[in-house]
Amino acid sequence: MKISFFTLGCKLNQAETDELKKELQKMGFLAVPFKAKANIAVVRACAVTCGASRTTRETIRQAKRRGAYVIATGCLEHKNLPEIDFMAKNNEEVIKHLQTVILNGTKCSEESLSAHQNDPTEILRFAQDDKTTEPIDRTRAFIKIQTGCNFNCAYCVIPSFRGRAESVPTKEIIKKIKQAEKEGYKEVILTGVNVCQYRNDSHHPAPLLHKEGAINLAGLLKRILTETKIPRIRLGSLDPRLISDEFIKLFSNPRLLPHWHLSLQSGSDEILKKMRRGYTAKQYQTIVKKIRAKNPLFSLTTDIIAGFPGETAKDFKATCNFVKKINFTKIHVFPFSPRPGTDAAKMPGAAQDKIKTERVKKLIKIANSTSREFIKKFIGLSRPVLFEHKKTALSGGYAPEYFTVKYKSSKNLQNKIVEVKLASSSILQ
Repeated sequence: MKISFFTLGCKLNQAETDELKKELQKMGFLAVPFKAKANIAVVRACAVTCGASRTTRETIRQAKRRGAYVIATGCLEHKNLPEIDFMAKNNEEVIKHLQTVILNGTKCSEESLSAHQNDPTEILRFAQDDKTTEPIDRTRAFIKIQTGCNFNCAYCVIPSFRGRAESVPTKEIIKKIKQAEKEGYKEVILTGVNVCQYRNDSHHPAPLLHKEGAINLAGLLKRILTETKIPRIRLGSLDPRLISDEFIKLFSNPRLLPHWHLSLQSGSDEILKKMRRGYTAKQYQTIVKKIRAKNPLFSLTTDIIAGFPGETAKDFKATCNFVKKINFTKIHVFPFSPRPGTDAAKMPGAAQDKIKTERVKKLIKIANSTSREFIKKFIGLSRPVLFEHKKTALSGGYAPEYFTVKYKSSKNLQNKIVEVKLASSSILQ
């Protein structure tokens, strides 16, 4: 049976899709591109913004129009869409449903049962030669280390979908990383809703950094560095509330890449307080100073919400000034999107759409300028680039600092780490 996947949203969603795809391929399903005709389509939803929810709905409808049996999972805001044939809370429910409902011959699309009559090993064998199958990315592997969050930021809807923090056992993470090594990956990205809340004993409250029998994120990284050989380790989004000195010290190891996505959301203390972020701009800056004292070229990316309820012109100016001060490599700027069920959706003083649009444009302009200034510091330096793709004579890949590099070479550099001297024309944002 042919099955397609479409993943919206965060790296955690991508990690969960990757895990599901592997399990279903073992069962004999043939993975095909999402736009190809498939018996089953799995759409992993995102509801972090109104735009993400809208894209999710459109994607589900596209899959149904192509005649697929649609399974929706992930952070799905609208669960009653008529185009959804089955709604799953997690990968386990998807697999169980396909085992008990689909493979046992009840319902699917018009060609649903034709393929599974073949022996599963035959389906997998033919999959290797089927030109419609998706290429396997042998460059970076997404490894899920936790899900859920124990904080309650005023604007965030994700805890309502993901629940409280739960961590993947350390041994299981080590096993997955070693498997990624065997499969040829050169880099792993450790993902979660809030990876800083990682605890080997998920019953311990997230703020506890040390408790007998528990391993925090720093402890997990120490285990990974000791027990695996993967060349590059990158982390998902980090929470400034939970960055410890113990954690910072680990980044003298070159296998831990010099890049953090350190979530900010606002440079105004007043707005951070309304958001319930639990830190001030000064505390955020202190973290930046500590890591850049170790490495002045340490790369930082972040998220910022423009037009949060109550954000005045003064608050917005504070955010703009803060962005200039930190010198981010890249910023994802979002207009405030009121999500049902969050406290922020009921707060007074929400900015008009026109004002939000203007603030987003201004922030993006400032972010592009500061990004260029930061990346200029690398011109003339050599960086080990992990190449991911080749277009015409140019190969493209990521420097450790998470900016992209294009490099002219007649060789196929895909999935190779190559030292490249960065000329100005070599660097992309």
